[in-house]
Amino acid sequence: MAQREIRFDGRAILVTGAGRGIGRTHALLLASRGAKVVVADNGSGLYGEDPSKGPADSVVAEILAAGGEAVACTADLATEAGSNQAVEATLKSFGRIDGILHNAGTVPDLVTTDRLSSHDLEVVLRINTFAGLWMARAAWPHLVKQKYGRILYTTSVGIYGATGTAPYCAAKAACIGMMRCLAPEGVEHGILVNVVAPSARTRMTERHLSGAYGEWLMKTMPPEKVSVGAVYLMSEACKIYGEIFSMGGGRIGRLIIAENEGVVGSDSSIEDVHEAMPRVLADAKFFYPKNLAERSAKVAALLGFKGG
Repeated sequence: MAQREIRFDGRAILVTGAGRGIGRTHALLLASRGAKVVVADNGSGLYGEDPSKGPADSVVAEILAAGGEAVACTADLATEAGSNQAVEATLKSFGRIDGILHNAGTVPDLVTTDRLSSHDLEVVLRINTFAGLWMARAAWPHLVKQKYGRILYTTSVGIYGATGTAPYCAAKAACIGMMRCLAPEGVEHGILVNVVAPSARTRMTERHLSGAYGEWLMKTMPPEKVSVGAVYLMSEACKIYGEIFSMGGGRIGRLIIAENEGVVGSDSSIEDVHEAMPRVLADAKFFYPKNLAERSAKVAALLGFKGG
């Protein structure tokens, strides 16, 4: 039996960072499936310099030439006003907003901890984290009213830890925290929130790639292979929420926030804690809470709470 095509007809989707790289392929794929797309990108360099309308206008032109619907928004998402403007542009252009695919981001140069730049930290947090919450706040009443919405944040596999990238990884880890709070709040209103950790060839990754791995990634991980999974998560067909997925090179994996059952009765002294640590660190008896309430209930049970 042929699969039913997943479409976005009548849906209006805001895609940030859509002028280049992964954001561009997100926007093009959404539009090819019937979505009305706001291509949000101020066209600046990796450090926020030299903004330009060119990248966003170019993607809009591609979509229009293919028979799709799209408008450009070149607001600066690193500001509260700019993030609000991106949501307003979606509502003004299409009369509704059905989803936010927040891909915009920047990554500072690699630096050791003693050379961290407060400016770089602020920029990366504003674009990745603040903008994600500002746009969600602006769109939320509209999504609640229509009892439907999809929000997809972009984290990074850098959350596993990468030397010299503390500002970037801090911002990307924050996207997971944002999602884990918005997801249970949104699901009762038909708003599903998830996170994607992409691996793809972009102008960001090209700066830090060298050797055999870099050459391999350049050949095998085009952004289009991320977009198919990301766009699925934005669709009405998707009923998933509160999850983190790594995507790239034709692979999709689930990332888990987990906690093991630990050791009870090891708190009598510092020495008890020392003795318990090998068991605490053992890879055994993990549980996977969907939210804080589930986690609290599990821990209470482990500690002997038998109340309702």
